[in-house]
Amino acid sequence: MPDTAELVRPSSRAAPDHRLGGLAALAGIVLLAKLAHWLAPQVPAVVYALGFGMLAGLEARRLRVRLALPHELPLMLGFVLMGAQVEHGVFAVAGLAGLALLAAWVAATLALFSLVWRLRLLPRRLAGLFALGQAGFGVSAVVAAGARDPALAGTPQTLATLLILLTGAAGLVAYPLLAPALGLDEARFAALAAVSIANNAEAIATAGTLGAGAALGAAALKVAINAFEGVALVAFLRGKDRPARTRRWHDAIPRVPGYVIGFSLVAALSLAGAFDGAERASLANLTHWAFFIALAGVGFRTRLDLLARVGWRPLAVGVAVWLLTATGLLAWLATH
Repeated sequence: MPDTAELVRPSSRAAPDHRLGGLAALAGIVLLAKLAHWLAPQVPAVVYALGFGMLAGLEARRLRVRLALPHELPLMLGFVLMGAQVEHGVFAVAGLAGLALLAAWVAATLALFSLVWRLRLLPRRLAGLFALGQAGFGVSAVVAAGARDPALAGTPQTLATLLILLTGAAGLVAYPLLAPALGLDEARFAALAAVSIANNAEAIATAGTLGAGAALGAAALKVAINAFEGVALVAFLRGKDRPARTRRWHDAIPRVPGYVIGFSLVAALSLAGAFDGAERASLANLTHWAFFIALAGVGFRTRLDLLARVGWRPLAVGVAVWLLTATGLLAWLATH
């Protein structure tokens, strides 16, 4: 079994030359992914963006072409704009029970991935990245963390993204079949989809299979957890520093990334009523596009050769953790 510690070695960044070439390559990957999604919409668009980006990066390395794809700017823009989806009514629709379920899911996910790391099934940073995404903060948090910490860029980001997409697809297929058999109403089904499916689009689409009320409830819960994504990112980035016992008091204060500040400011404007429904919908569309473009760049930086050497063990471990927590959540909802 290959050493999974290879996954968290710092990835080499391409030289900042050929910037126009990098911009053209990014645009080409995005257009190709959109075309593929238009021809075969059954597959999520982000899967095409990630996949074509990975293939383009593999070919560029084979030809020894050094390109730097400018994907970090749309990533940060998308994260900041996501703050526009935070509004007063969200927490009321989610309800105390829904928020309690979210908190329990986050706690269980963190505890299990901590156990996975202590059992040496995954390296510490990769286990943390998996936990960050699967706790409910999704692809945007995974990509943002990799942009801040070069040791996580490339293959670790892609593994975490694949885990989120894989578990989301499993929920999208399985949950609509399980709901009637277990007698879940719209509120409980919305909680199941929103809490256990990390990606917003897949969670809301899954909930919507039972009705508009379920979709609304899932959307409220996803916005509620997204409101705390900045806090989760700061905590995650702080955790990669020195052990707590060796820090002085000023070392314990995390350095807040600029995009977290931006998200907080936009969220504050949203809560103050700066955006109406149409403007919020337009900003949500821009956010979707920003993350879509960023994923193409993440795929380009992925080392497929390294992934092939390491194997699928990290993904198998991640899926097993998700299955355990999702089964527990499903059992609780079915009996309460």
